[in-house]
Amino acid sequence: MAYFCMCVARFVFFALMIIQCFFLAGYPATYKNNRHWYALAASFAPAVIVWICLTIVSKAKLRRLFFVWGLYICALIPNIATVFAVVGDSFDKNKLLGPNALKMVLCITPLLLLLMLHTADDSDQTDEHRELVSKLSYQMAIDLFDAVEMIDIVLEENEHDFGIPNGFGAFMIVLACLCLALSTWQLAENKLAGGETKIRFRTAFFRNIVEIFLVNLPFLIVRGVVFFKYGKDESIFIAKNGIILILSSIELCSISDCCG
Repeated sequence: MAYFCMCVARFVFFALMIIQCFFLAGYPATYKNNRHWYALAASFAPAVIVWICLTIVSKAKLRRLFFVWGLYICALIPNIATVFAVVGDSFDKNKLLGPNALKMVLCITPLLLLLMLHTADDSDQTDEHRELVSKLSYQMAIDLFDAVEMIDIVLEENEHDFGIPNGFGAFMIVLACLCLALSTWQLAENKLAGGETKIRFRTAFFRNIVEIFLVNLPFLIVRGVVFFKYGKDESIFIAKNGIILILSSIELCSISDCCG
């Protein structure tokens, strides 16, 4: 039964990644009326191929799947940038590939992370691995949804016209993509060997600093501006960014003690 569930979860992972890559490529193809844009979907091929090789030919261990996530993010960020660079503020909510569909497509990313982590061959090999998978699942999923919500602000601006300048919107897209990129760093700070998990303390230390000053603090400031100046309610995620800033500061203090 457990093996059947894992097979189903892996099939869902594969299907969702394929759906996401073709939907993202479909935006410039649809709005520019040029099917050649579908070639962008090929940028996800390295992640898909490596994932298939690990799950079918080799062993899909956590530390190897971390590499798959890196390849996936390297494809996802350019695709998101291309969608906004090509489509701009021309999103049409009456089309199938409208702003609401884009939100749903981007929300696939946290689900892919959860499926990837929980379908690793050694995800429940030891108590340490189970604890790591649980920790990464909730921490990273929240951060990924945070990035998607930041992009959602730009999409809602196109639909409701809060008065947010285009340049400010582009800055929010850059911040969201930076948040997505940092997810690979968060995986890299974990060292897995012989069934044990260890934290690369220096890597974790610098990752937390970058996340504080280049992600959560800017997110907090941007959402504050959007809330107070442009009247869009962002109170929930403002609170989230404030809480994460406190937790990241505490984690930095803990890591500093471990590093002596």
